[in-house]
Amino acid sequence: MNKLYLDASVLIAAILSPEGGSAKLIQFIKLGIVSGICSQTVVEEVEKHSAKIGKKVSEIRLFIKDNGILVREKTTEDEAKPYREMVVEDDLHVIAGAKLTKSDYLVTLDKKHLLKEEVKRLVKPLKIVNPQQYLKGLV
Repeated sequence: MNKLYLDASVLIAAILSPEGGSAKLIQFIKLGIVSGICSQTVVEEVEKHSAKIGKKVSEIRLFIKDNGILVREKTTEDEAKPYREMVVEDDLHVIAGAKLTKSDYLVTLDKKHLLKEEVKRLVKPLKIVNPQQYLKGLV
């Protein structure tokens, strides 16, 4: 079973659009077709946007729990440090979390920082994809 590390952008998109690719991916996690994981750092990033997405923090936490997404502890600075040369500071925890959880895929919507070919090369064998790319390969 593939292990997918979810970026905050994917969780937010799934919450906002129950018909989109991010939501379909979450359904696969809930059904046990794939394993979904993120860190407490990612959860807190989603929670920071609670007002923007029109959800209470408790609703966000329930969404994560009800969909079977595993949450590891917060990513520490020491854990993120090895990835400093790869990505911008704000995304260090995402790469670190995906690597530390031994995920097969990092699923993100961040075209500006994470879905770049140079970053993809640097983090191999971890594969960085958006939800649609993953779903096309799965289906």
